[in-house]
Amino acid sequence: MQNCRIHFFTLFFSLFSGFLNAPPAAQVTAITHARLIDGTGSAAADDRTILIEGRVIKAVGGPDLTLPSGARVIDAKGKTAMPGLADMHVHLVGGWDGDSTDLLGYQNYMNSLLYSGVTTVLDTGNITPYVLQLRQATASGMVQGPRIYCVGPLLDGVDPVWGPLGIAISSKYQIPSVVEQLKTENVDLVKLYVGLSDQLVRAISAEAKKKNLRTIIDQWQRNGSMDLMDEGIAGFAHLPSHRISEDAVRKAKEKGIFFISTLAVHEVFARRRLRDLSFLNEPLIADVIPPSQLQGLRKFAEKPIPPERQQEANQMLTDFEDAQKNVKPLWDSGVVIAAGTDAAYPGDFQGEGVHHEMELLVESGLTPLQAITAATKNAASIMNADKDWGTLESGKVANVLLIDGKPDQNIRETRRITLVMKQGEVIDRDKLKFGSQSKDFPAL
Repeated sequence: MQNCRIHFFTLFFSLFSGFLNAPPAAQVTAITHARLIDGTGSAAADDRTILIEGRVIKAVGGPDLTLPSGARVIDAKGKTAMPGLADMHVHLVGGWDGDSTDLLGYQNYMNSLLYSGVTTVLDTGNITPYVLQLRQATASGMVQGPRIYCVGPLLDGVDPVWGPLGIAISSKYQIPSVVEQLKTENVDLVKLYVGLSDQLVRAISAEAKKKNLRTIIDQWQRNGSMDLMDEGIAGFAHLPSHRISEDAVRKAKEKGIFFISTLAVHEVFARRRLRDLSFLNEPLIADVIPPSQLQGLRKFAEKPIPPERQQEANQMLTDFEDAQKNVKPLWDSGVVIAAGTDAAYPGDFQGEGVHHEMELLVESGLTPLQAITAATKNAASIMNADKDWGTLESGKVANVLLIDGKPDQNIRETRRITLVMKQGEVIDRDKLKFGSQSKDFPAL
């Protein structure tokens, strides 16, 4: 009998301890009465409810969707709900001019991205230990910022263009160890750069495939080349800055080659956006960008183009216009285009840049809904993550924006953000504004 009592109390204590130590129930949130752009490319739907449990969307339905008792309700009447945005070509080294770095200011540009509703980015070339640690810090919550995918370093030829960001590949015999190291570091893609021969592109892509990795490439004027499409790459890091042929479009479709748009950086090189600096007053810029950077940009824009570089500037404008003309043929053929900016460059900002990128995609012939798809569903698709995020559907991560407007009718209205939710957590956007955050950033 005494042993029975001991077993009973042992069992009772075990159950009671389990109850005390049980994890708290996940927060349940309901966004109600929203006009929904789900990111799939489907037309907007009125009066929809998004039910979120923890970090995941549990259900999307109409106003009759049953809400659990105690759910936090966010009334989105008069607002449009859409997926968090993704910028699939950034360099998180700071700076503003595409050349300088500001590694210690990482929290400023993390804030800029989130403030603009960018909940996911792909860093396409960085100082490897730095970006890997920044990726880990944001994933763990130590640093507030978007989810980071990364390529690590640029694999380049014997004289790397970007120095500390690159690894020089001079021989095929280097390739297995370099790819093995990238696999160990768990990079998301492998980036190939302009100095590599086609033979090395093929060899690296083949070795990466053995490790279940894919390669993307930037070969400047050769972006969109049919020859490169035959070397095992998954995609191009930029749209071509020359008119792509019908045969190349067809081949890209057949091989499943994707393109990252980066029209914003083409425009920067053409200096077109700097003709009128009134855009610097946009809240997505003025609220978050350090004044010193804006001052530097204004001084840069005031400098006239030297006569000896005028011909080059004219060519850059032609390149930009040709890149725009490539958008619709590729899109209409079914080639996947994901939005990316190549930020930061003068006038090409972290965060605000992806809104401008979508505007440039619309200027290039896409509908606003298609441009939004490029920055949501297609972004997830090129990362093979479309089962996880990118659209507002049941089972997806709850990255949600509320917009005071109808951006599927006017793409500029994506800027009118009233709420940012990342992985089910509502972000306090006021605390992201420059000057409001603590200067004591977590150490990386």
